[in-house]
Amino acid sequence: MTASDLPYSSIADASAAIDRLEVSPVALIEAVLARIDSLDARLNAYVRLTRDSALAEAYAAEERARSGHRRSSLDGIPIAVKDLIDTASVVTAAGTGAYHDRVPAADAEAVRRLREAGAVIVGKTNTHELAWGGTTNNRHFGATHSPWRLDRVPGGSSGGSGVAVAAGLALGALGTDTGGSIRIPAGNCGVTGFKPTFGLVGRTGVVPLAATLDHVGPLARSALDCALLLDVLAGPDASDPDSEARPPDPYAASLLATPAGLEGVRLAVIPSLLAGCELPVLEAFERSLEELRRLGATVEHLDPLPGRTGDEVRALVVTIISVEAATTFGALAAERGHLMSRPIRERLEAARAIPAVGYRRALDARREVERRCEAALRDGHFDAFVVPTSPVQPEPIAPDPEEEPDVPLRFRNTSLFNATRQPALSVPSGLDPEGLPTGLMFAGARWTDALVLRIGHAYQRATTHHLERPPLDVPQSPRPGFGGNAEEKARPQ
Repeated sequence: MTASDLPYSSIADASAAIDRLEVSPVALIEAVLARIDSLDARLNAYVRLTRDSALAEAYAAEERARSGHRRSSLDGIPIAVKDLIDTASVVTAAGTGAYHDRVPAADAEAVRRLREAGAVIVGKTNTHELAWGGTTNNRHFGATHSPWRLDRVPGGSSGGSGVAVAAGLALGALGTDTGGSIRIPAGNCGVTGFKPTFGLVGRTGVVPLAATLDHVGPLARSALDCALLLDVLAGPDASDPDSEARPPDPYAASLLATPAGLEGVRLAVIPSLLAGCELPVLEAFERSLEELRRLGATVEHLDPLPGRTGDEVRALVVTIISVEAATTFGALAAERGHLMSRPIRERLEAARAIPAVGYRRALDARREVERRCEAALRDGHFDAFVVPTSPVQPEPIAPDPEEEPDVPLRFRNTSLFNATRQPALSVPSGLDPEGLPTGLMFAGARWTDALVLRIGHAYQRATTHHLERPPLDVPQSPRPGFGGNAEEKARPQ
């Protein structure tokens, strides 16, 4: 691993190198911070850095590594946190001016688990305002730019997290996903994003958009890296009423213990989620299916929701999000609405006109969609669905974030699996003719997170799409090795 490769190393590789004392956690965070200094003025992935505390955490991780007492595979690994997720004593604004002075007293449960595992928290990443949108074109903190083409959106709402991983500004990141907000940026940015089963990862300390659909999950280079993060993030959260009190699986270990291929795995393509896909998306999807068959998987077509389209499912998800967001942010809008963007104010106002019966019907429909999709996998003896992450490729960034066009198809495929609450993984599936990444999504039955990650891992062992780097030119990073005694180095103030 050369010095210039450090910010692009996988969590798995970097962790192994730290174990062997070949890479210093201090050199690793310094390399990441140097890359942020070189690039983020153009990308705007971060809204604030925790530079001093990150350096202090890296020094502590280096000392643990030297003594042979690393806490976990994440010990010393630089991780970014979406600015929707609380960090103690650090502003968490949820992408809105109305929360510009919001300083949590405690870490969110997910951040607490990362810190206990020894992860180095780099900073807070940009998000679409209140996580309610798909571009991360933020009026208050500026637009986040795709590292593949600076004029294109990275997707949202976890766009800053997707860009941070894609550009080597972090080795992994936390995101949230209510209709696709982890998987859309993962697909657009050429990284891997995982939405766990609903209730697997605790949400205490996460600013809610719609509690019925909100998930917390990782973005990273690979399915294996996501599994390493999930090993730390998964588990009961006593303060989250939707958290399930069941022990998590050994996600990374199960990936490493399984055969390389996909013999015996049965995958279901949902035909209605191919309708309206742009040609580059369809072409990448067909190539991916060929690779999956070559790996030994059986691929068939299956419609789990006959009589109901993907657009209808997206509409019921939008209804749930709108009503629950209006309930959460109504008082804030009344007091500080002038510090919110016009589109957010308009959505909150429109949500108030949705009748209670419409909201109740959407909740009932969501449960029926979940039941039917679970039954389709079980009764058809399928292991997972496989579809394009998004039917459309990222559009140019709108000059005015308050006038950006709505792209209804963007969330159509992803939002289905928020409605079903099933685990869903987006992996890179290649580059289109314009050099923009495409995404491939696997989704399994509830609590089959390890299986979904295993399918993505097998695909990535056979392909190199997740190893592609965006065309960014920056200076080399510092050297990777351990230096002298860590106690003798200058300490951050």
